[in-house]
Amino acid sequence: MAKRNVKSGTELLKKTKGKAKLAKGEVGGGSFQSMGLHPSLLRSLSLQGYRIPTPIQRLSIPALLSNPPQDLVGMARTGSGKSLAFMVPLVQRLGGRHATTFGARALILTPTRELALQLLKVGKEFARGWNHGKGDHAGDTEKEDTKSQGLRWCLIVGGEGLDEQFEMMTNNPDVIIATPGRLLHLIVEMNLDLKSVQYVVFDEADRLFEMGFETALTEIINRLPASRQTLLFSATLPTSLVEFAKAGLKNPKLVRLDAESKISSDLKMAFFSIKPAEKDACLMSLLRDVIKIPLIESQQQLQDEDEKSVINKAKGKKKELVTMPHQTLIFAATKHHVEYLTNLLTTAGYAVSHIYGSLDQAARTYQMDQFRRGLTSILVVTDVAARGIDIPVLENVVNYDFPHGARVFVHRVGRTARAGRQGWAWSFVTHVELPYLVDLQLFLGRPLVCEVTEQGDQVYTESLILGPFERSGIDEDMEYLRSLDNANHSLPSLRIVMQRAQAMYERSKGKASSSSYKRAKEMVKDPKWILAGSDTGTHPVLLRGSDKVERRAQAQAKQILLRAVNSFRPAETVFEIGTKGKASTANAALMKERRKALTKSVQRTAASLAWSNADAPDAVASTNKGMEMANEDAIAAVFDTSKTKGFRDQDFYMSHYQKDAITEKGYSLTDGASFLEQARGATFDLAGDEGVADRKKRQLKWDKKKKKFVKGDGVGSDNVKLVKTESGTKLPATYRSGRFDEWKAKTHSSLPRVGEAEGEGTSRRMSGPGGHRFKHQKTTESKPLDKLRNDYERKSRQLKKRVDDGAEDSGGASSSKVKRGKTKVGLGSRYGGKPIGRVKSELKSADDIRRSRKIQEKRKAKNARPSGRKGRR
Repeated sequence: MAKRNVKSGTELLKKTKGKAKLAKGEVGGGSFQSMGLHPSLLRSLSLQGYRIPTPIQRLSIPALLSNPPQDLVGMARTGSGKSLAFMVPLVQRLGGRHATTFGARALILTPTRELALQLLKVGKEFARGWNHGKGDHAGDTEKEDTKSQGLRWCLIVGGEGLDEQFEMMTNNPDVIIATPGRLLHLIVEMNLDLKSVQYVVFDEADRLFEMGFETALTEIINRLPASRQTLLFSATLPTSLVEFAKAGLKNPKLVRLDAESKISSDLKMAFFSIKPAEKDACLMSLLRDVIKIPLIESQQQLQDEDEKSVINKAKGKKKELVTMPHQTLIFAATKHHVEYLTNLLTTAGYAVSHIYGSLDQAARTYQMDQFRRGLTSILVVTDVAARGIDIPVLENVVNYDFPHGARVFVHRVGRTARAGRQGWAWSFVTHVELPYLVDLQLFLGRPLVCEVTEQGDQVYTESLILGPFERSGIDEDMEYLRSLDNANHSLPSLRIVMQRAQAMYERSKGKASSSSYKRAKEMVKDPKWILAGSDTGTHPVLLRGSDKVERRAQAQAKQILLRAVNSFRPAETVFEIGTKGKASTANAALMKERRKALTKSVQRTAASLAWSNADAPDAVASTNKGMEMANEDAIAAVFDTSKTKGFRDQDFYMSHYQKDAITEKGYSLTDGASFLEQARGATFDLAGDEGVADRKKRQLKWDKKKKKFVKGDGVGSDNVKLVKTESGTKLPATYRSGRFDEWKAKTHSSLPRVGEAEGEGTSRRMSGPGGHRFKHQKTTESKPLDKLRNDYERKSRQLKKRVDDGAEDSGGASSSKVKRGKTKVGLGSRYGGKPIGRVKSELKSADDIRRSRKIQEKRKAKNARPSGRKGRR
């Protein structure tokens, strides 16, 4: 099989690279066939369209399949195939078959529900090939032979019912895909045992720790076995992050491919300098004129035409709708921004979907499905959709609010330009957000310019181009927005709520570096930068089109005119108005002398510059004639200035700047957000890290709610670990609500122990061999009588009488024995053992009715009597 895989891999390389480019002796290294994968798994990969593995897959899959199992930390840019890099070894490790012993064998933790749903879909597609199309979900009712079943998958996310998840966990899943908060709830509620887990994956690991799941992850990791294989995958992952060391990795292999390409080389970017008050108008102009998204009416016509053409070609077979090239993803700061933009764009006539974190799970699934099928052309989201979501044929990503960190920007724009496709990233930048753009430039290592001299779109992939929108178009869109306010009266109130949320968002987000703030201030003052409000130009990307030559000429003519107007200097000042041809006043004489002094100063400066550069061009031209320029290698060979300058050998010289400090700052989770983090990075502890944890435990911290100092990290005075629930409340990590016990009593189910063989239907019903429920026939004695009660003697006589009657009946006496002239009834009869004669009749006689009437009349007369208090209070 190994020889056959190598041969198939070599043939695949010949097809992809060609025989001419194939090196001598090169075999199929890097192909799926050469990795030793199971034939069924190779078949599934081929059916899914995967032919050539990506670099992260070539480096990760062989390492994960090696023996003994090895931990791994994988970092690569978004869209590089990280999900496949850990999903293929997972299916291979588990053998593609369902285990008959109870206990989950693999665990995948994700930060968002959408990413968990996507991983579930991908995993079930790969596992189907092992059993001829049979890939089941834990909790399915169809019963099959467990030896021939495929892997059972279990999805544990928030927003779903607990009863269904209890059912899935008791049906012995092989792979659990979960979000940390709900998984920890189930672990504590069901008292789950995770000792059978062999394969643990932290997908989008930095986001897991950033979202506040650290306590939940720590609790889950403590319950996992020490012999597990742990994987960390993310697009941005700092090398010196302490939180990831807590995950319990043992000598992990580092696969880092993000240093070469942080973002896709096919991604084209454009940055627009705007004013905060004109952001909505700029968004309208971008969607209408640049991206050219059709409105609902025109989009429906296009879809109807596509359906008719597909039906005619396929002879009546209707094809499912797919996303269009103008599909756009808009990222906003908060859920209030999402709600406002959704109402605004819907009022303008666009088909819009929206997703944010606190939205109901069913609504989130519906909104994402609408966008995937192409029924809506715009999806407005928060950063919840910036991680791992693969939306096919997505062409445009719009940053309505510029992200406050380079890491967030990389995740956002990674939703487009995936798997070799082209894509655009459009970003709005206000003057307040300029420092974050400078930080992004340092992180990406690309120049920041405001003018383009080259033709084509290649320049937008190599540089960060900043410019404003056209002034006249923005003014028209501002008037259009006022008309939308009249059409939808809820827009002004939603805008006010959004502005309040924006103010809170500005206070909570991290800070840029001090050098970036300094440079941003210089950019605002420098006239060469074409920013919002300058009225000196337009962004080059807006001048593209069929008439781009004419539009570019008009823009240049407008710039020349504006510069001429700005350079105009009047011949006289305000002090000299009306003094021409008349006797000069004192103010006019003063300004005349001042103008002479300034003119002499300008002439002296110009003369000094001309004298220093007078003969420089001719000298350079004369020395360059007939001379061949030396290249960089020749210069480095003769003059190696790196080691001689300042007598510092770079191999032995330690700089006070950290290597790749800009890159690591962009990857960091905190991003210098607080003074505490900045001070912690500046400390230099000679004593080492011993006792740091002990000092933190003894450290006192002020609790605002309790109004007193508490020990530890402030989670409580008794240091109880608190977990944030979906509703926002904090509960102890060991809190149990009793829901699982109620579910067990209702469904008559129980949870098997890890390692036990599966029973019939996996969840053991409390039934006998024949499948019938047990009938409880156990009798318990009644409690003894209390001697302190007033009716103790009467109760004891009745009890003694019942015992005697029972003894007589057991001695063979007739059950219808007559005693004292009255018929005796059995103890279990209708009247509780009393004879019929002693039972009080419920029928009233004439005397009883007459007596009750007299009593009622007396009560009425008594109530009608005047009070005897005579006004006393």
